[in-house]
Amino acid sequence: MSLSVAEFSEDQAEAFDRVAEVMLSAGIDMTKLVAKRRRRGKRNVVAVIGKAGSGKTMLLARLAETLSEAGVEPVGGDYEGRRARKARTLAILAPTNKAASVLRSHDVPATTIHRILYTPVYDPEYEKIAEWLAGRRKKPKVEGVSEEALD
Repeated sequence: MSLSVAEFSEDQAEAFDRVAEVMLSAGIDMTKLVAKRRRRGKRNVVAVIGKAGSGKTMLLARLAETLSEAGVEPVGGDYEGRRARKARTLAILAPTNKAASVLRSHDVPATTIHRILYTPVYDPEYEKIAEWLAGRRKKPKVEGVSEEALD
């Protein structure tokens, strides 16, 4: 998306600036496009709310684009094996799948609140099974799980 902040409505510009302030307090400079390593214990939640047609989707598209340019990676509701994440991450959540779908159609990497809440957290041993099922490793030997159970 090539929308500049100057093209925002007054409300959108104010919301963008508020999000930028929160991000800056978390070590992400949306002006200089720099994301410092996350400090332990410091997490932020920002909600963008507004009536239908108020420009939330356009605002979130610009925010997602800017944060991506700063090196912040989006996370989704699908299973992702544990990996060494050096990049900062964010999740753009919507209350319904329809709302998330509209956001995704505007290149916003969104998912539903429900999907994020109910994404399973895998024990390292069971993660080996998930990686095998996804075709990314050989059949594992997992303590407490018989060969027959894996077949």
